[in-house]
Amino acid sequence: MERGRCRALVASVLAIVAWGAGSLGAFAAPPVPTFSQRSLQWSKDALGSDRVDTIGSAGCALTAVTMVTAAYGYSTNPGMLNRWLTANGGYLENDLLLWRQAAAATQGSVRWKWLHVPGMVSQLRTDDQDIEDLPPQSVVEAQLDGGRLVVAEVRLYGGMHFVVITGHSGHTLYINDPWYGDRTTLQARYGSYRQAVHSAQVYYRS
Repeated sequence: MERGRCRALVASVLAIVAWGAGSLGAFAAPPVPTFSQRSLQWSKDALGSDRVDTIGSAGCALTAVTMVTAAYGYSTNPGMLNRWLTANGGYLENDLLLWRQAAAATQGSVRWKWLHVPGMVSQLRTDDQDIEDLPPQSVVEAQLDGGRLVVAEVRLYGGMHFVVITGHSGHTLYINDPWYGDRTTLQARYGSYRQAVHSAQVYYRS
């Protein structure tokens, strides 16, 4: 099993998202707590109902969303959210995270918006969607400036991995990284935005 491998269904929620940018309220960016998927408290817990994958080995998407929902005031941690998602249809194929359902645990206080999933744009584009084939960094910065948080797909040890983009200073993007359980910048750890980011999910307070 690859270190840092993450199980998330990036193109999972095939129900088309109809939230436009105009529906997102403007809030001050919240402080984002740091959780590590490899914490002894939950790292050995099965991810979803999978018999092999654990939060520690493959729970980066889960842990990233946990940081986001906690930032918006929902009291949780990766172990708690994993149990809720397992019991409430939050995974497909045992441990593939459903991005929208991950926010459902907050009972509507946190919402999800799909920003970009590579290769799916032509199939899923509709008039009321805000989707670009390769959203420029300025789009992510605008989301952050509006008080929203971005979960970005990057590569770690060659495998899919997810981090939370928490803010920016100029074009430097700050991230919380579930694998390392720390805070750094996207550029310092993974390279430039265009080089590093493969997809993005946006979460915001309703």
